[in-house]
Amino acid sequence: MIEVTFSLDNPKREVSTIRGFIRYAGKRYSFPTGESVKTACFSKGKCRECKEARAINNKLVAVEIAMKNAILYYKQDFKVPEAVDFRKKVDQFLTGNNAIEIKRKDNEFLSYVDTYIKTCDKSVETIKSYKTALNSLREFEKVKKKIFSFDDITLKFAEEYRKWLLDADYSRNYIGTLFKNLKFFMKHAREVGKLHDNTDYEKFKVEAEVADTIALSEIELLRLHRLVIDEDLVKRASNDERLHNIRARIRAWDNVRKKFLIGAFTAMRVSDFNRIQDYNIQDGIITILPKKGSSIRKPAPVKIPMHPVIQEILASGFDLSCKVSEQYLNKQIKVLCRLAGIVGDTVVYRTEGGVLKEFVKQRWELVSTHTARRSGATNFYKQGIPKRSIMLLTGHKSEKQFDAYVKLSAEENARALMEDDYFNKDKANTSNEWMLRQIENENNPNFKESF
Repeated sequence: MIEVTFSLDNPKREVSTIRGFIRYAGKRYSFPTGESVKTACFSKGKCRECKEARAINNKLVAVEIAMKNAILYYKQDFKVPEAVDFRKKVDQFLTGNNAIEIKRKDNEFLSYVDTYIKTCDKSVETIKSYKTALNSLREFEKVKKKIFSFDDITLKFAEEYRKWLLDADYSRNYIGTLFKNLKFFMKHAREVGKLHDNTDYEKFKVEAEVADTIALSEIELLRLHRLVIDEDLVKRASNDERLHNIRARIRAWDNVRKKFLIGAFTAMRVSDFNRIQDYNIQDGIITILPKKGSSIRKPAPVKIPMHPVIQEILASGFDLSCKVSEQYLNKQIKVLCRLAGIVGDTVVYRTEGGVLKEFVKQRWELVSTHTARRSGATNFYKQGIPKRSIMLLTGHKSEKQFDAYVKLSAEENARALMEDDYFNKDKANTSNEWMLRQIENENNPNFKESF
């Protein structure tokens, strides 16, 4: 027989909250009733001799029924819930839902996703990506005119969803991110929530293509560093001589420029270079614990010598503790790169709607916070720093990852090849003379005998 008991959370205090308890499958579950009572008025699980007694006791009866219904709900499916899941189920019964309604809602895929997003402890950017996936799936629900259950997320569903996205001209990377999140939601619901046994999601294809990104050369970074940000520049850039708060704009742009340059000369992610403080710098070396991956494991601290540009930035009195949001930094760094003359047509390619398309962008348009990290890694490589040393700074685990990350233009690659013996004039002449002698020897019938 299932029994619910009520007791005070703090019986030694004058007033205490009331909590309900119930046992099931060898576990003891509790539920906070939200009701408080004078300790002297509470006896044998009920409120007595108190003007609020009737209302409080009615609430306790409702909680008791909800707790019993929650246990029966799990008992029917031979499941033993976690404490947090039990409390959520009691809340559902308290709000007037019956077992059939709750069962239907529990099987609603997007309802689960919505709840997960609201309660997870992921980063702001990850939650933003999750919400994008949820909104896309909701739109697809409207198209299909049905509410998706976990059992609906099949290979056929994936085929129809992908076609719908392709018809809308979304890029392969965007579609790939949506499917990556879709697979995560299904896996979490199955392995953590124990809500379904559908494994079709494991076969979903996550599409991706190498994004067209750029790295700024050391000369371009120095050009940005030397850019004079003054009242005249701000007015010209804004096309408004009556611009208000010009001094604030100058300070904001200067902060953006300096934060970006610190990232570009350390090859750090924005989540790392944006939080460097004075205490992270000792004896000319920046030491910081990478933020990415810190929720899963404790990564090793990264130690990077300070570039002369960073030394100049710090010598100028720059306040490292100033706050610059990633969104603002992303937007304004493009403006500053344009003003610094980082221009020129750049051809980029992207697959949209299953078709590879060509676009022409200005160089400054392609700059983002992540360009700083790519620029740092690329310029380290161009300076001849050993690849393994750079990978220790960037955190890349394989040379394949690193090679795809470093951005060398076709011209830079050609210039690098010119240093190779094959393209070096002086060395090539010597090599060609040797080859000619070999050819002559091959034409000589006694060639083999010469060895």
